[in-house]
Amino acid sequence: MNQVEIREGARRQHRGLGMFCALYCWNHDKKAVVVQKEVLLRYLGLERMKEKRFEWICEDISAYFPHIFQKTTSVDMLVFSKIPESDISASKNDVIQFTPKVLNLAAYNSLCILDGGDKTQDFIDESMPFLSEVNNLHEYAITNTLTMLACGVISPVKALE
Repeated sequence: MNQVEIREGARRQHRGLGMFCALYCWNHDKKAVVVQKEVLLRYLGLERMKEKRFEWICEDISAYFPHIFQKTTSVDMLVFSKIPESDISASKNDVIQFTPKVLNLAAYNSLCILDGGDKTQDFIDESMPFLSEVNNLHEYAITNTLTMLACGVISPVKALE
């Protein structure tokens, strides 16, 4: 895979996450979302993130969140924000922790596939053969939710809890 393909794949992932986070903020009437680095790495399918990837994320989701910065407390976090960092510090009510329930589904599916034995895998192979090609269930859960939202198949109120 060449550098252009890697960059395009990363851009697609970042934009999908940015759109989902923007909808998540909108649904909860917030101006910023805090994403734990561990959650972000799982979504991106990475074990660690280099500075260049952070630059790409900032570039790719700036249309949704013009202010992106890192916070380090007991847990490393990224903050995607529509308002400057100084304004966030003044009003914690504008911020929400990124904990969409749709990611629980991805974690549950991962566990079922890993722990469910042959019956689970057989069920997936027979009823949803396309899932056998999915390498990252966290990315799949978010992009699938975005698709269903865009098509009007599901309600944003429930999908973005």
